[in-house]
Amino acid sequence: MKEKTFNRLFNYFLFFGMLACVVVASIINIRTGKTAAGLQIIVAFGSMMGITSTMLAANGNILNFVAGFVGACIETYVFHDNGLMAMFFLYLLYFIPMDVVGFFQWRKRGASAKKAVKAQRMTAKTWAAAIAGYIVVAAVAFGLSYAFADKSQVLNLAKMITDSLTMSATIVAIVMMTFAYMEQWYVWTLVNLSSIVLWAVTLATTPDSAYTVVMLIKYAFYLLNGLNAIRIWLKLSRKEEVLQD
Repeated sequence: MKEKTFNRLFNYFLFFGMLACVVVASIINIRTGKTAAGLQIIVAFGSMMGITSTMLAANGNILNFVAGFVGACIETYVFHDNGLMAMFFLYLLYFIPMDVVGFFQWRKRGASAKKAVKAQRMTAKTWAAAIAGYIVVAAVAFGLSYAFADKSQVLNLAKMITDSLTMSATIVAIVMMTFAYMEQWYVWTLVNLSSIVLWAVTLATTPDSAYTVVMLIKYAFYLLNGLNAIRIWLKLSRKEEVLQD
């Protein structure tokens, strides 16, 4: 099977698989009275924008930032509603603005709706900077999360720690994505795994949350997309190295 055919079929699987899961989960939430129909539709739409963004990013398409901007605006509300304050501030003050910055950075690297971005690889120096940044941001994130969260339950501590680690990893991944580093997808894999744990903890602490199941499903599909993106971006970065040589 040709690569383009495989990627197209894989993207169909991700999009329509996600759509089916979101529709079923939304219908259940509405029928059980966990959330209003209008709000659930908005949340479901945000989830579809999210998976669309990651699919486009995996293929080096600059339009991922457009879909990502819409999805991030909706997720900002979802995180606030679930008390995940570190992630709320991340999306409001960082993720949404970085979608705009990333769009223009990718344009500088030759990306368009029809042409993939020119990917690059990280050096030992950039890796050192990324790790140092992760440690600093994780400490600050935990402090913010601890200040705002309800500390009356033991499980909330695990939720705060996972929330903070996910936030710091996401910040690092977004910077790497903005400058089109291939290694971003290794970090996104960790982000997606930790996000699955985060929403599983949320389900354990607040089982009546209307969005939890949808968010769990979404990050499971993100994980699959990220693994495929590693393969695609390895080829994109190798192609760019050959051109530079």
